[in-house]
Amino acid sequence: MTEIGKLIGEAEKHMMQGQLSLAAEEYKSLHKTHPKIIRIVYNLGVIYYTLGKISESIYYLEKTIEIEPNYSLALYKLGIAYFREANFSKAIDKFTKIIEIGSDLYMAHYWMGLCYYHKGNSKKSLEHYNLLHKKTPKTTLGFYQKSIVMSSIGEHKNAIQCLKAIADENPATVTVQYHLGNAYLGLKDIKNAIKHFKKVLKMQPDHFGAKIKLNSLIVDNDMLYSYGIEEYDENIDLDEMTTNFHVGRVYKGLSLLDEAFRHFKERLKK
Repeated sequence: MTEIGKLIGEAEKHMMQGQLSLAAEEYKSLHKTHPKIIRIVYNLGVIYYTLGKISESIYYLEKTIEIEPNYSLALYKLGIAYFREANFSKAIDKFTKIIEIGSDLYMAHYWMGLCYYHKGNSKKSLEHYNLLHKKTPKTTLGFYQKSIVMSSIGEHKNAIQCLKAIADENPATVTVQYHLGNAYLGLKDIKNAIKHFKKVLKMQPDHFGAKIKLNSLIVDNDMLYSYGIEEYDENIDLDEMTTNFHVGRVYKGLSLLDEAFRHFKERLKK
């Protein structure tokens, strides 16, 4: 083994042992005298990314693809680094290059979907999630992000299909159950929304979002009594109850109780 090979091996050993700062110093020293050895430059980019020093990571990863333009792993890391800096256009450029060279890093489509979503282009975002699922049909992460994009543009039924595909495999995923609740809420399917928010709280009792959503959907005792209902029943037509309930809730907050109860009871007349 050459002397430079031994030195690189020592730096890699420290890298593998988690001594990243030490490894970075060793690689930087080697980089000064051997700026074109791709193994040194790429590993510096990876180390700084792991350390959370994104600008330094980008510097060395860009140097890596100057040496080897089609180095797909460097392009992939670089795309994610630009994403973390919210530089979505540059991230898209790197992921596009990965796709163009025919790399098997199919998750480039996942990150492209995320980039376009953050740029406000839901159509392009969904396009890449669909391409990802053609390559890897059971990509759970892709289904999850795809469902969020669909919900954001009002495609709640399609979002539910994606989320159910994940829930069928792992029903105990809190975020999936929460987004299922949100998707059903988007469809104004109150009964199913409540069912999924309850599942969330069963798994994670302190889930703030689910608590807020349930509190907005399930009336408290005095409001139930105003409807002549002694306790919550899942068979109640909650969609019929909610319209005047929310108006009444505002009056209750203003301590205008007569007006509040008038609105709480309004739906009973119909």
